[in-house]
Amino acid sequence: MRLPFHREQPIQLLIAASIVGMMLVLAGLLLWQSWYQARASLVQSLERTSQQLSTMVEVRTQALLEPARAMLGVLVSEADVDKFHSTSGANMLQLLAAAVGAQEVLGSAYIGSDTGDFLMVRLIERISPTAIPAEVDLTGGIYLTLVLHGDSGAPQGLASRRQEEGYWQVLDGQLREMRRYPVVDYGFDPRTRPWYRDAETDFLPHLSDPYTFFTNGEQGVTLSQRSHSGRAVLGIDMTSEDLGHEIQRFSTEPGSRLAITTPDGLLLAHDIDQGQAPLPGTTLSDLGDTPLVTLRSLNVIERPVRFAHGDQQWWGLALSFDMLGSRLAWLLVATPEAELMASMRESLWHRLLLSLGLVTLMVPMGILLAHRLGRPLRALAQQVRTISDFNLEAYRGVESWVSEVSHLSRALDTLVHRAGKFQQINRILGREQGLDAMLEAILGELLSVTGSHHGMIYLADEVRADRFVATAEAGCADASEPLPEALEIATASGPLAEVREQLEARGYLVQSLRDRADKRLGVLLLARPRRDHNDGRWRNFVAEVSSVAAVAIDMRRLLEAEARLLDAMIQLVAKATDAKSPHTGGHCSRVPQLAEMLIDEVDKATQGPFAAISLSDDQRATFHLAAWLHDCGKLTTPDHIMEKATKLETRYNRIHEVRTRFEVLWRDADVDYWRGLAEGRDATTLAATRLQRRQELSDAFACVARANQGGETMGEALQQRLVEIGSWCWQRHFDDRLGLSKAELAQLVDEPVHPLPAQEQLLADQPRHRLAWQCACPPVHPEDPLNRWGFAMQPPALAEHQGELYNLSVPRGTLNDVERFRMQEHVIQTIIMLESLPWPAHLRRVPEIAGNHHERMDGRGYPRQVKLSEASIEERVMALADVFEALTASDRPYKVGLSLSRALEILADMVSEGHLDAQLFLLLLDSGVWRRYADSFVASRQRDDVDLAAIKARATRPASSHLGC
Repeated sequence: MRLPFHREQPIQLLIAASIVGMMLVLAGLLLWQSWYQARASLVQSLERTSQQLSTMVEVRTQALLEPARAMLGVLVSEADVDKFHSTSGANMLQLLAAAVGAQEVLGSAYIGSDTGDFLMVRLIERISPTAIPAEVDLTGGIYLTLVLHGDSGAPQGLASRRQEEGYWQVLDGQLREMRRYPVVDYGFDPRTRPWYRDAETDFLPHLSDPYTFFTNGEQGVTLSQRSHSGRAVLGIDMTSEDLGHEIQRFSTEPGSRLAITTPDGLLLAHDIDQGQAPLPGTTLSDLGDTPLVTLRSLNVIERPVRFAHGDQQWWGLALSFDMLGSRLAWLLVATPEAELMASMRESLWHRLLLSLGLVTLMVPMGILLAHRLGRPLRALAQQVRTISDFNLEAYRGVESWVSEVSHLSRALDTLVHRAGKFQQINRILGREQGLDAMLEAILGELLSVTGSHHGMIYLADEVRADRFVATAEAGCADASEPLPEALEIATASGPLAEVREQLEARGYLVQSLRDRADKRLGVLLLARPRRDHNDGRWRNFVAEVSSVAAVAIDMRRLLEAEARLLDAMIQLVAKATDAKSPHTGGHCSRVPQLAEMLIDEVDKATQGPFAAISLSDDQRATFHLAAWLHDCGKLTTPDHIMEKATKLETRYNRIHEVRTRFEVLWRDADVDYWRGLAEGRDATTLAATRLQRRQELSDAFACVARANQGGETMGEALQQRLVEIGSWCWQRHFDDRLGLSKAELAQLVDEPVHPLPAQEQLLADQPRHRLAWQCACPPVHPEDPLNRWGFAMQPPALAEHQGELYNLSVPRGTLNDVERFRMQEHVIQTIIMLESLPWPAHLRRVPEIAGNHHERMDGRGYPRQVKLSEASIEERVMALADVFEALTASDRPYKVGLSLSRALEILADMVSEGHLDAQLFLLLLDSGVWRRYADSFVASRQRDDVDLAAIKARATRPASSHLGC
């Protein structure tokens, strides 16, 4: 099969392209190997460079730390807590100021005592403007100090200073005070800080974890140590900003990105924004869209990794190292691949140019070789093209020194010879629909091709597997010894040794016909030609043809069997639907017969509106299935609704319950009479009252019973009378929740429990009568998102409403609005069920034809409000047949079968109202289909005289002239 994107090319071009392609593949492999080795070397180099970088960072941080430790040792040895608090404490201030000024990495130096006193000194030039209160003016100052006083538990001699508040102090270069700003409720206690607690246990120096400084909000670490006196702790702050300045020196490429983080992910330093220190609490993700974030998310440790970021590829490495002593930190390095591999690409480019040069030199050689090899193939291709045009006689073959081409030419010789023989047989297999006609045609062609004078095909009997019946015969047999009409074989799959021996002796070839499962379908008998021939080839040819014929026979028999099975199953569903309701039995089988009688008349029409309509076999098959399945949805309709003969009927006629209540009221009248006599009241008055009550009850029950039958239209007066009767009360002395099932008890949840004896209304609409949907209501509303079938109906809120007064007040018929929807639901379920089936293409319209038989010509039907005037003829025939059968059916519990004349009058009215197709109705009358159907399916008492002229006139008059009939 030729693909739609396939494009033919000359063979010399393909051979040349193959040679060049192989050269390109070889060059590509060499380039790829060079690239792979170069990249592996690059990865190793990157790993070594990064390890060196990690060591350099670690050494640099140690170099920053050691001077600070030495300075802290001097402060500890000189620190005196008494001098710190006395008026001569200038010595401590001088020491702290000298420490801050001596090392550029120090942020501040301070001392905190066990009493909570605190003194801190900072160089103003290293202070961020946001790190101090706005009211502190630093103009002209060199140092900024913070003095805080602790609690009253200080040693003696400090009480005089407890009356003062803490303050900020701006000092000049000689530590003279320039300005002072009071500090109130600063909220800082040095004893609670991590650097103080670290130094409480011994007199050794301690380095804190990175944290945010309280006084200025910067990020860094603190080196702290307890004084020799043991009453104070001195501390020196070092910020992360200094490490940020140093990290800029380590970039290996211009586009590289570096950062140092804590194990918790806090950012200590990075090379973005000229090494500016990160804000407190900044994480790597806060830097935004940077390749370092992508690198850290990969969780690849201690080895290089290649990753994509943005529109380019990067190489990165994550290394751990000791920062500022024993504190673990992470060094992240990311470099663009384009910068790392720039020189490598240049080298590969030179190699690529060399490879292309070699390929260019090979092209002429490939073209010359291809031309010599392709010459016989081109000649053979030209002859093969004549075969594709079905000109088998033009084929001559070619000679070639290439063995494959020579073998191909001889194979084509054989193919052309056999193809001519198969052409006619294949046409027969594809054209003939009937099995018998196909077999006879195949036999005729076989006799013509093989020179045989007679042949027969026996097919296996579908009932007896050991019996093969003559199905097709061609040619002339020997009249003196005719072949048998049937062959008896022991088993359908066993050998034909005995039969073959007998028939071969009479000059016949016996060939088994087997299906794809190697099961014998039949036997082909073919008389040997009288002329000399090659018996071996002749037998092979017959065997090849018989195998093709066997597949066709198997397929045809299978299709016929499946068609019979499908038809039987569909009729089974229709009969099961009818059997589900004995009162509507026969509807699903009568409607298809009436519909097919009418569609036959449409198909046979040679003049009039249906003259141009000619239904194909597929259309007739589609209509046949749709007619039998048009009411399959009734399988889901509750029986008590489909067979509802009275208004109070559910699974039984509840008029008996109502009558029992009337009996109770009747007994109550008798009780009132005898109670009055016992109490000594007037007997005549009591008797008259009882008689009046009895008559009232009799009239009321007769009214209820008449309304329950639903045989006439109910007026407002009767409805008001039912409401009045329903308001009468009777006394219930027994618990109405005893002896009930779980489902019945669940329906009483919303009803209160009344103490006994309880007053009950004679006719009631109780909450128990309102039954919710056990399964979801079908999605029939046009705006329902689950409605994919195009339904256009208003679904009821309840699955059933069994209220007594509600049902008795139904104005016409026996069904209330909810039950009418449940009856109409059968066509909804029909559509849903049928559209869920995988119909083949030629039966795709079965759901549409079956599901639209309740639509109207004017589009006011259900469930989709389709206009039948715009629908197919099959849908209009189904609508007419369904109504006519329903009007004449005599097996419905809620109505009697109408006479033919009355049924046709109603059909005429429906035609004039825009319900049914007028032209089809006239065809029904003129063709006599109505009479032929009635003779077979309508009771004799219903078959009366019909005035066709009057009915036709009734169908054509305006709808308003018969409203209310």
